[in-house]
Amino acid sequence: MMPHEAISVLSGIINDEALIDHAQIIHNSFTRKRKISLDNLLNYLIFRNHDVLSEDLVSYFGALRDFDIPTRQAMIKRMSILNYDVWDFIMDRFRNEIYNELPLINFIDYIVIAVDGSFLDLPPHIALNHYFGGHQTSKMKISDIKKPQTKVSMIYDVLNKVILDFSISHYKTSEIPLLFKHLKKLQEFFRDKKIILLADRYYGSAELFRYCEMHNIKYLVRAKKNFFKHYIEKHEGEKDFNVNIKLDKAWIRRIKNDKVRKSIDEDPKMDIRVVRGTYTYNEKNKKKDREVTVETQYFTNLDEGFDIADIIDLYHHERWNVENAYDVLKNSLNIEQYNTHNPIGIINETMGKVIFYNIEQIIFIESRKRIKQNKKCKYEYIPNNKYIINLLHHNDFIVSFKMKTVDKIVETIISTGAKEKISVRKGRHYKRWNKFFKSIPKTRHRIDGRRNPPVAKGKAGFVTTNH
Repeated sequence: MMPHEAISVLSGIINDEALIDHAQIIHNSFTRKRKISLDNLLNYLIFRNHDVLSEDLVSYFGALRDFDIPTRQAMIKRMSILNYDVWDFIMDRFRNEIYNELPLINFIDYIVIAVDGSFLDLPPHIALNHYFGGHQTSKMKISDIKKPQTKVSMIYDVLNKVILDFSISHYKTSEIPLLFKHLKKLQEFFRDKKIILLADRYYGSAELFRYCEMHNIKYLVRAKKNFFKHYIEKHEGEKDFNVNIKLDKAWIRRIKNDKVRKSIDEDPKMDIRVVRGTYTYNEKNKKKDREVTVETQYFTNLDEGFDIADIIDLYHHERWNVENAYDVLKNSLNIEQYNTHNPIGIINETMGKVIFYNIEQIIFIESRKRIKQNKKCKYEYIPNNKYIINLLHHNDFIVSFKMKTVDKIVETIISTGAKEKISVRKGRHYKRWNKFFKSIPKTRHRIDGRRNPPVAKGKAGFVTTNH
């Protein structure tokens, strides 16, 4: 399937009347002809890109040559009665009708996916404090939460840069339950596919490892230093070895998944490959750059055909793409720009940005293929991501997407995107968390366009934090 065909199919999905049954909270909603019909609402949520709701309304309906603009109150109400389960149905159709037909990039016949979580800042409102929560000490009431946040998680194809599943949950939801929700939802989709799952140190668990074994999923998880330490300390000095774990009854009782618990109860022994290695990166500070070398440890069930270098490169090079996906969502697509305090509306606005991300990445990947690399140049060149985003927010593309006539304009955007290119300078790493400042940064964004993280007050100044 070519990119213009993929976008055309997605346009058909978004504008399909069959979505109405999945979009209803209130019986018979979206069945009558109204200004904000279901297809208009979904397209609006996908392509909104301004700072305020009124600008988005004028931009979208103006692009359709309809200057009888709905009111802000009408749009907020429609967002609040849209059943957010409709996005699961759209994502399911996207995976089966589009993703499966794309010319996918694989790693030795494996689809390489990564799981990762993050937090999104929400508008301050008591309803969002109750529904999503936020940073809260034991002495604080829910009403004392200053900044409500939601925990989000995604399953991401790191080689093809596509979001396969996305979830929005309460602030306190931990990573592992969210991962199992993803895997349960994608279980049928992953059947008969060769999968490698990449995950950071917060996801490592015997429950996950056995689940992956039961479903023929290969895993590569960065290890915590204290995990299985009594087994690992027997292999001091070894770089690549296997540990034979036997789970006791107390451990088995903590397993939450019934099928996994039953499997471990029947066979409590597990054979896990442990790999040790190092990776190096350059940390960028204001005054100078310094080279940092980190010793790492990984749990995996990949066979000996994957050597230590393969595993380190696969984890630290490819897994980073899921971090870049969050960077694009937050800084280029402004996913945290909300126009409502209604929790249902918050979820719907968030998922619209996720769908737009997949549209943009399909275009980006094809534009990148068309860039001719000059071997004499020091750097590799890639399309300017923000430029492509701006092209996709153009009125002509929005109208073409709504009218299911995107073939020609997609080809134009791909060609234009291949011409507007930027260089890739590898080995840069900007320290983000626990960075010291003498004073609070005066600007919201750094010079490169990325946002400065929140800061917490310390004894001698301020330290960046993730909440």
